[in-house]
Amino acid sequence: MNQTPRIQVIDFLRGLSCLGVLLYHVRVELWVGWWQITSYPQEYSSFAKATAWLSIPTPFLGYAILLFFLISGFCIHYPNTSGNTNPCWKTYFIRRFWRIYPAYFGALALTAGISFLCFKLWGDKTWDIERILRVASLSQNYPPGNGQFLSNPSLWTIPLELEFYILYPLAFCLFGKLRSSLLWILSLAASAASIYLNYHGYNWLSFTALFLWPSWLLGAWVSQLYGDQKLGSLKLHYQVPIMVLSLSFALLSRYQNWDSWLQYIIWTTFYLFFFIFCLSQVDLLNRIIGRRILSAISWIGKISFSLYLIHFPLFKLFGYLHRDLWGEKPANFLVPLLYLIPVIFLAWIFFSCVENPIHQWSKKKMNQF
Repeated sequence: MNQTPRIQVIDFLRGLSCLGVLLYHVRVELWVGWWQITSYPQEYSSFAKATAWLSIPTPFLGYAILLFFLISGFCIHYPNTSGNTNPCWKTYFIRRFWRIYPAYFGALALTAGISFLCFKLWGDKTWDIERILRVASLSQNYPPGNGQFLSNPSLWTIPLELEFYILYPLAFCLFGKLRSSLLWILSLAASAASIYLNYHGYNWLSFTALFLWPSWLLGAWVSQLYGDQKLGSLKLHYQVPIMVLSLSFALLSRYQNWDSWLQYIIWTTFYLFFFIFCLSQVDLLNRIIGRRILSAISWIGKISFSLYLIHFPLFKLFGYLHRDLWGEKPANFLVPLLYLIPVIFLAWIFFSCVENPIHQWSKKKMNQF
């Protein structure tokens, strides 16, 4: 694969997506919940009820994972957008393995350790040796006995990423031979088949590339437009209304709990336009957000893989420790927000000690061939 310069806005989008996932998950172990506060208002202070309003966006942030898929498709295809590349697929697969699996395995080992500690100290019921082995083999999404290790259910996306990587050579060939229409037909037909089979009881297919491949391919398609410098032709006065309209439908779909496959499609549409907006309007983004905030979120984006891999078990551990000290989950929503700080710090340590050293070693090793 060709080496390409780092694109800061991609790191920003990674960081934004990761923060969205964290805000979605932190409520599980570290907050009493909106329903609890609104159902029993007499039991909580006015300040706790006021800060609860800050949680309003969080139930909608679970779909931020779709932005990760778009970014993944973008980053894998972008080095090959020049049209005269000839990838060595053996090197590609070796690089993908070293980029993903060692950090994934390290995160699983950390998760298993935290889960065992929680089991011993607090009787946590998510400790499951068999499930740990399934996750280690990247087979947790598939039958028989498909299901996640509940101390870290976020790891379901890693086997899915592997599927995307395996399918990429096919996507590259069809892109390169100007047969992208055939690629879209194949991916959309597979997605439609998974929806049909889901209605007939094959729910596990919703967690595979059979359903989600189009979202990843959209990221690859955007990278081709970006590499060809065609995104600049998309006018801002068209982008903003479409983005706002797609977000409105996405929020409505989640609020009214439409079929999950339809929600995925609508949220993918929103994140696609948001992705294009950020890539094509970098200067405007800098003015709106500010360079310091953009740089801070971009830094989180650089460690986002580590942060994504280990945040959930850390939330679980901090949740037990908090309940030991205070007797209950936090009612003030500012408290779970504060817990993001040590989790991000520990993710930086994991990145510095595990993910990045292995990544740098593998890059040097591959450059020797």
